[in-house]
Amino acid sequence: MNKKKKKKKRKFTILNIVLKSNNNAYQISSLDFQCFSKISQVTISNSNISSSFLRGNTTIEFISFSNNTIEYNELFSSQINTKLKNVFITNIPPPNSQININFSIIASLSNLQFQLNTWGENRTSDFTQFSLIPNDNFIYTIFFNGALISPSIVDLRNLTILNYIDLRNVILDFNYQGKIPLILPQSVTSLGISGSSFSSVNEFIGNYPRISTIAISFNQIPDNFTEWRNRGYASFDVNNNKLQGTIDSSWCTTVLKIGDNQLSGKLPSCYTCHLLSDYVKFMIIGGKNSFTNVDPIPECTTLIPNLRYNSSTKELTLYGDDLGFYTENVIVPGFDYSFSPKIQSKLFVASNVIQYDLPQILNFKFPGANKTFTLSTIQKPPIINTVIATVQSYSVILEGSFFNYNISSIEIFIGDVQCSIVSATFYKVECLTFETYEKNIIGKVSINIKDYYYSNLTILETSVIAYLNQTTQIKNCQLDCISLGGFCNTLIGQCNIDCPNNCTGSLSGTCERSTGVCICNIGYQGIDCSVPIHSCPSNCNAQSNQGTCNYQNGICQCSPNYQGLDCSLPFKVCTSDCSSPLNQGSCNNQTGICQCIPNYQGSNCNIPSHYITSVIPCSIDGGEVLINGWFGNNNDGTNLLSSYNIVIGSLDCIVTSINETEIKCNLGAGTGTKNIKIINSINPNVIFNGNGLFNYQNPIKTCPNSCTSLNNGKCNSNTGECQCSDKFSGFDCSTPITIIESAPPTNTSINKDTGGIELTNQDTIYEISIISLNEISIDGSIIKSHQLKGNWSSDNTTITPDSNYFKFSQKLINNTCKITFTIEEIKLRDKSFTFGTTTFKVEKDSIKLSVLIQDYQYQSSLNTLQLIFYSAVGDDTNSNSNNDCNKQDTSIDTSNANNQQISNYIQISKNSKTLVGRFINQVIADSRSTFMSSTIIKDNNKSSSSSSSSSVMLGLNLPHCKECLIDPDFSVLVSPDFKESCNESTNKNKWLIPVVVVVPVVGCAVIATISILMYRKNRYRIQLLKLRTFKK
Repeated sequence: MNKKKKKKKRKFTILNIVLKSNNNAYQISSLDFQCFSKISQVTISNSNISSSFLRGNTTIEFISFSNNTIEYNELFSSQINTKLKNVFITNIPPPNSQININFSIIASLSNLQFQLNTWGENRTSDFTQFSLIPNDNFIYTIFFNGALISPSIVDLRNLTILNYIDLRNVILDFNYQGKIPLILPQSVTSLGISGSSFSSVNEFIGNYPRISTIAISFNQIPDNFTEWRNRGYASFDVNNNKLQGTIDSSWCTTVLKIGDNQLSGKLPSCYTCHLLSDYVKFMIIGGKNSFTNVDPIPECTTLIPNLRYNSSTKELTLYGDDLGFYTENVIVPGFDYSFSPKIQSKLFVASNVIQYDLPQILNFKFPGANKTFTLSTIQKPPIINTVIATVQSYSVILEGSFFNYNISSIEIFIGDVQCSIVSATFYKVECLTFETYEKNIIGKVSINIKDYYYSNLTILETSVIAYLNQTTQIKNCQLDCISLGGFCNTLIGQCNIDCPNNCTGSLSGTCERSTGVCICNIGYQGIDCSVPIHSCPSNCNAQSNQGTCNYQNGICQCSPNYQGLDCSLPFKVCTSDCSSPLNQGSCNNQTGICQCIPNYQGSNCNIPSHYITSVIPCSIDGGEVLINGWFGNNNDGTNLLSSYNIVIGSLDCIVTSINETEIKCNLGAGTGTKNIKIINSINPNVIFNGNGLFNYQNPIKTCPNSCTSLNNGKCNSNTGECQCSDKFSGFDCSTPITIIESAPPTNTSINKDTGGIELTNQDTIYEISIISLNEISIDGSIIKSHQLKGNWSSDNTTITPDSNYFKFSQKLINNTCKITFTIEEIKLRDKSFTFGTTTFKVEKDSIKLSVLIQDYQYQSSLNTLQLIFYSAVGDDTNSNSNNDCNKQDTSIDTSNANNQQISNYIQISKNSKTLVGRFINQVIADSRSTFMSSTIIKDNNKSSSSSSSSSVMLGLNLPHCKECLIDPDFSVLVSPDFKESCNESTNKNKWLIPVVVVVPVVGCAVIATISILMYRKNRYRIQLLKLRTFKK
C-alpha cells in the first residue's frame, strides 16, 4: 500500500500586491499578513491602505508603497512596528495639505524614502520635522522627492549614523539666507539637493570632509568655480547652475559633471584629449559653457599610457596621464577583459586576468582621443634592430621594439654625449645630436628608459655598437654579455668581455675576449693567471694514486688510506673506538693507536689511571684516613669504585666510602712515614704508589736537638718548636743573643738570569736555588727532569717602604707548565705566615721566596713530582777581608732531617758560619693540606762530620697535584769560635743570619723565606746582579 506524501508548506518571504485601481473600498491592513510567518518584504501598488498598517505585529522589514490611497498623516501618527527597517513611498498623489509626520516614531527605521507625484509650492512638507527624530535612531538613508520648506536651519546631527541624504525637486525657497539650510552629522558621505536656489555652497561643502559624492545640480549656484579644488571626490555633479570661471586640473581625477553653466577659459588636457567622447561633450562642454580650446579639436600630446601585470593579484594595470574617465574610453581589440577606472584619467585596472591569456604586447584604442598605442605587459629592456645615423640632419633613429611613448623618461647617449629626444613610440625613437662623425666611425649607442610602476622606478637599458654616420643592422649576441661582465659587439654579434685583472699582464696570460676567460702561460694558474703553480713534495705520490697536488698552495690532498706531507704514510685506523663516546681518548691515525686523555690508559683508553693529591692521616693509634685524588667512575658499566684496595705501608686500609675524588678507609695503629699503594682488582696492573705520602700523626712532637739544653730553651711537644730563653735564639736555641749586635754585615744579591740568591758574609758565600723539577714514575725512577736554573726571566720589581718584591717566571719546554718565582724582602717588622696547619714568623730584615708552578702536563696520571732544592757554600775570591783565623772546611749535617718532626733541618758550615735549612713536612695540594716527605738527594758528608763537601740537594716528594704549596726556610749561623778580628785571640762571638725560603711546584707552590737578621744599623742591602764565581 503506497503512502501518500505530505505536501510541504510554502514559506513566502517576498510578496507583491498590485491592483488595477486604488478606488477599492477594501483597506489592506497588517492583519492580512499575519498568516505569513516568514514574510520580510512587501510591495503594494494601486491599493487602499489602512492608516494603521505600520503598527501591526508582523515580520515585515521592508515595505514599498506606490500610488496608493493612504492618509499619510495618520500612517505615521503613532508608534510603528519596530521590526520595520525600510519604508519606500513613491508616486504619492497630490495631498490636499502638508504631509506632517510624527518623526519621533520612526527612530527604528534605517531607510526612509518619499516621492511626490507633483511639485508645487502650495503643497509642501516641513523638513524641520526630521530634527525631531530621537538621537537613538537607526536612520541611515533619507530620500525625498518633492516640495520641501525650511523656515530655519534644520539640525540633523540627531541622525548620528546618517550616511546618504538626497533631496530632489525641493522648491526655490528651500534655503536659509541663500545657504543650504542643513547641519549634517559628520557621518554623511553622500549629499544630493536639487531644485533650490543657493548663493554659495563652497563653504558648506568644506565643513564635511567625509562627503565623497555630491549632486547639487539645478540650484542656480553663481560661485566662481576657478577657486574650487578637488579633494578626492568620487563624483561631483554641479550641472545646470550659474558657475563661472575655469576648471582646475585637479578635477581630472574625479567624475565631474559641470555642463550647462557659464564657464570659460581653457579646459585641462584630460578633457581636451577626449573631446570626441559623449561624457566630455555633454557633461563638461555642454550647455552655456564656452571654453576657448575646444574648437577646433586640438592635438592630444599628453595622453601617455603605461601597462604592467601583477601576477600575484592577477591585475593588469593601465597607468599614465589623460587616459579617460569611463570603461568605454579604453578599448583593447581582441582582449577579453575590460578596464575599469580606479582613478579617473590616471589609473584603469582589468581584474582576474589569467597570465596564460596575456600576450606580451597589446594594442590600445582611445576613441575619445582618436589615438592608438602599442604597450608591453612586461618590463623588458628595449630591443634595437637598426641604428640610422644621418650626418646632414644630426639625426639618430633607433628602430626596434619595447620603447616608450614618454619622451621625458628616455635618455639616449652617443658615446658620452646625450642625444636630445625628438619623438618616441613603441617601435621607434628619434633624437638629435650636434656632433659630427667621420666616415666609418664606430661608437656605443645606449638607450635608458625610466619605467615607473606606481612609486617603483626601474631603469631599462640597452647598448649597441654601431656606425655613427650610416645605417647599422644590429647583430645580437647569443650569450648574455652583460652578465658575463662585458658587452656585445653588435657589428659582428660576438661578446667583448674583459678578463679578470687583464690576466695579470702578458707575462702571466692572455685574454680571450669572446669568452672573458684567461689563457694562462706555463707556470701560472687561477682565473686571472696571478697564482704561481706550486709543486708538492714527491708530487703527493700521485703515480701510486696516494694523493693529488693542490697547485695553488703546494699542499697534498691525500687519498683516504694515506696521510703525511707527501701522502707517503699509511692512514691507520684504530682497532677500537678509543672510548671516544666517553671522551676518554681518540685515535691517532698516524700510528693506529689510541691516544688517551691523562686520566685513562689502555689500548681502548678504558682503564682509569687513579692518583692521590692529598691525604689526611690518622694518629699513631689508627683510625679513619681521608684520601683525595681521582679514582674514576662507573660510567662504563663496571663496578670500578667498589673494587679498590688500599695498602698503607704493610697494612690494608679498609674502604668505608668512595666516590670519584675521595676515599675514606680505616687503618690500624702504626708510626712513621709510609707509602700508599692503590690497586683496583678490575685493572690489577694499574698501581698508584704514593712514595712517602702518609705519616702517622703523633700528638707528642719532638724538637730539634732537644732545644740544646734546659738553660737554652724548652720543647713545646704540641708544636715541636723550641721556646728559647731570653739569652738564646735559633731553631734549637743554640745562638746567644749577646753576639748578634756585633755580627758582620751580610750582602744579598739576586741573580736575574738564574733566579738564585747569593748571601755574602765577609769571605763566605752561600747560594740557595731551585735547580730542577722531576716527574717520578710509580717505581721511583725519573721519567722527565726539567732544569729550572738559568731559565728565569725577570717580570717585575717593586720597591716599597715595607717590602721589596722581585718576580721571575719561565715556561717548561714541551710542557704546558708555567712557573712564577717571587722574592720578598721584609724590611721594617716581623711578619707572620700561616701554612697549612702551621703558623711561623719571618723576622724583619728577612727574605721570603715563593714559587708557583701551574698546569704541569704529566706523562701519566700515576706519576708524581719531586722538587730538587740546592744549597751550597764557598769562598768569596773577591773579598779583601782579613779573616784567615776563621778559615774552616765545609761540613754538612742532616741528622735533623726527620720526617717525624713538624720540620726537617739541614746544616752547611764553613768558615765559622752555618746555613740552616728548615722544611715543614706539609704540602698544600689542590687547596688541601697533606703530608710531604723529604729525601736527601746529595750529601757528601754522610756521617754528618766535617768534610770538604760544599753543597746538598734535597728532594721534596709531592703528590700528583694540579696545584701544590710547600714551605721550607733557611738560617745562616756564625759559630761560637768565630773571631770578629783576626788580630784578637779572644772575644769569640757567634753570629746568626737566618734565611727563610719558600718554593711552589707545578700545580704545586713552594714557599721559602730567607731571613737575614742584622741588628747593626745600615749594614743590610740588596743588590741585583749576576752570581759571582766562588771557590768551594
